[in-house]
Amino acid sequence: MLKIKTNKTSDGFSLIELVIITVLIGIISTVALTRTNTGIDYIKEQIAIDQITYDFDLARSMAFAQGRTIIIKYNVDNESYSIHNELGIITDFPNSENGVVSLDNAYLKSLDIKAVDFGGESEITFSPSGDLISGGSIQLNSKTISIESISGKWQVN
Repeated sequence: MLKIKTNKTSDGFSLIELVIITVLIGIISTVALTRTNTGIDYIKEQIAIDQITYDFDLARSMAFAQGRTIIIKYNVDNESYSIHNELGIITDFPNSENGVVSLDNAYLKSLDIKAVDFGGESEITFSPSGDLISGGSIQLNSKTISIESISGKWQVN
């Protein structure tokens, strides 16, 4: 009977190969998570900018349509703002809870209103004709919303 000699080869991976793959997976995961968190923070800030500018435009339109003075009062400490007219707070303002729009919620927790300055005040006033009384700026984490007097034109820097 003939015996055939065969070379035995490994059917699995060596310990070094497994360690190298594990380290590579760890590095790739770390990079991916870091970029994901950065992207999420950018998206949250953009959502807040959209909310603030939408409410700004809506309050301006309300002032013109109703022929009333409309005021947006910002509260930097509470990360919120409220919309008022001559009669008081407007409780049925869209996206608000009893007239207060809060950026301090579960979705926007990492976002901060750093500063608000409209001629030394923390509020925006629209005349009954829809004109902005005093321009200024709202500073978020890394972006600033600048608003021009009278025209009410805003831009994000």
